Amino acid sequence: MCGRHAARAVFARRPADVLRVYLTEELVKPFGDLLHACAQLRRPYKVVGDDELEKITESRHHEGICVVAVARPPRALAEIVKPPGPAWLVALAGVANPHNTGAIVRTAAHFGARAVLVEGEGKRLPPAVYRTAQGGADTLDVVTAPDLAPLLAEARRAGFSICATSSHGGVDLYAAKLASRVVVLMGAEDEGLSRALARGADVTLRIPGTDAVESLNVAAASAVVLAEVWRRNAGR
Repeated sequence: MCGRHAARAVFARRPADVLRVYLTEELVKPFGDLLHACAQLRRPYKVVGDDELEKITESRHHEGICVVAVARPPRALAEIVKPPGPAWLVALAGVANPHNTGAIVRTAAHFGARAVLVEGEGKRLPPAVYRTAQGGADTLDVVTAPDLAPLLAEARRAGFSICATSSHGGVDLYAAKLASRVVVLMGAEDEGLSRALARGADVTLRIPGTDAVESLNVAAASAVVLAEVWRRNAGR
């Protein structure tokens, strides 16, 4: 995982999982505390140039540091949704841009979501997701699956209401009755949600606005909806 906030998050939350660190010369002093932790944990670190770090991270936006760590063991959704009380999840269907996914993970962490469900074949998140999430990926669960439908069905059995979003219709977000346990279901920007997923939702939400543009970016829309869910449930 690359990015300064992501690096600090993994050291803060699970330092024993760190395997090695690569960073540029300019970050040696600002990240001296992390390098001291590496020495105490007997974990190697290497000072590299921008070109080498770009090859390691497969990104030009590495922010000068990369941490190689043991992947967090994925938790089953049944374990995540089991605790009672108000709770909210985010489900991403067809959101392929890792920067959007990372921004949504960051927002979900900020607004107290228990997990982000990501439709896709890969079991691990791209480094860009960790960087854009700014440490959020280490504060909540990320569950990946090739098909969201079984996960949504499992969440519904645990008492969650499925709330789809649409720019073409639905109930005004601020007037809608929202359950205290919800899954916020977001689709890809171009195609939106598939008909099957849209039809299976308990409610479709529309974010009101001026209609000067067709819709919000999926990360921005997620932030608006999650902020409202948080506002309604924060005191509970």
